[in-house]
Amino acid sequence: MKVIQVMPNFGLAGAEIMCENLTYSLRSLGVDVIVVSLYDWHSPITERLEKAGIDIRYFQKKKGMDVSMMRHLYKLFKSEKPDVIHTHRYAMQYAIPAAIMAGVKRRVHTVHSIAEKENRKFARKLNKLFYKFAGVTPVALSDVVQASIVKEYKLKEEKIPIVLNGINLSRCNPKREYSKDGNLKILHIGRFSEVKNHKGLLKAFQILHQKYPDTELHLIGEGELKDQIAALAAQYDIAQEVRFLGAKSNVYEYLHEADVFTLPSVYEGIPMTLIEAMGTGLPIVATAVGGVPDMLSDKETALLTAVDENEIAKAFIELYENEALRRKLGENARAASGRFSSDVMAKAYISVYKNKR
Repeated sequence: MKVIQVMPNFGLAGAEIMCENLTYSLRSLGVDVIVVSLYDWHSPITERLEKAGIDIRYFQKKKGMDVSMMRHLYKLFKSEKPDVIHTHRYAMQYAIPAAIMAGVKRRVHTVHSIAEKENRKFARKLNKLFYKFAGVTPVALSDVVQASIVKEYKLKEEKIPIVLNGINLSRCNPKREYSKDGNLKILHIGRFSEVKNHKGLLKAFQILHQKYPDTELHLIGEGELKDQIAALAAQYDIAQEVRFLGAKSNVYEYLHEADVFTLPSVYEGIPMTLIEAMGTGLPIVATAVGGVPDMLSDKETALLTAVDENEIAKAFIELYENEALRRKLGENARAASGRFSSDVMAKAYISVYKNKR
C-alpha cells in the first residue's frame, strides 16, 4: 500500500505531530508513505522526518488561495500512483480535486477539531461537496468530533469512522515521584492563540499564587498573543513566576519535571499534548471541551472543569493541597494512555484506507 499524506505545513502543533507519528507507525507496518508540505517551510518536525528517511516533498505555496497547488499535486499523484490520499487541515481543497483528476480512488481526511471550527465557511462548503460527491471519508478523533461532522455536513454517523490520535508512548518519561520538591510547577503546552485560553489560565494561576506563593507556571509555545500574555502576567504581578519557555521540539523532559499539566482551552479535538501528559503520568487539569471528556474521566484520570478561571483555580488548589490525589490522577492517566498508541492509531487508519471501517 502507498499513502500520500498532505499537510499545509509542519508547525509544532497537534495535527502536524499526529501526521508525523502516523507516518512512522505506518512505515513500521509496511506501508509506503510520502509526506507533502504545501509550503516550503522547514521545522523540527520536517527535520525529524528527513532524518528518519521519510520521503517528504515541499511545494512553493503562496499565501491565500493558490490553485497552482492542484496542478503540482496532480503531477505528484499521477507519477507516484498512490492507493490513498490522506489530507489534514485545509489541504483537502487542493488535494481532492488533484486526486480525482489523477484517478486516486481512496480519499481520506482527518477532522482535527470540531467540524465548524476546522475551516472557514467557504472551505466547509467545499468539504461538504467532497464528502457528498467525491468519496472522501472523514475521520473523527472522538465521539464529539464525529457528532459535529454529522451536524455540520449532514452525514450519517456510520460513514464517519473514529480513530483516536496516538503517540509513541515509549518516548514518555514516566513520573515516579509526586511529592512537591520546591515550588509546584504547572505546565501548559500550546500556541498563544485565543482558543488556548492563556488569559483565563493566567487569572486562574494568579488566584492559586495568591494563596500559595511557592507555585510556578511554565508555558511552552509561540504565537501571535505571546507578547499580550506576557504583558498580562506583569499586570497581574506574576511575571516572575510565569516562565515563557518558547517552542520546544522535545517536550518530554519538561513534562517529566512538571508537577501538574493543564489544558484550559475553549475547544479541542484530541490534543496530542494531553496524550503526552497522560503518558508521562502527570496529574491533569483540563476544560471539558471537544474530545477531552472522551479521553479523561473527572476525578479519576484528571480534574475536568468548565472554561472558567475560578473553576480552574479551584482545581489547581485542590491538587496543590493533596499529594495523594496528584498521585492517583497521574498513575490513572498513565494507565489509560495505552489507548493512544501510535501503532494502534496506524492499524485503525489502515482499516479505513482499506474501507473496512
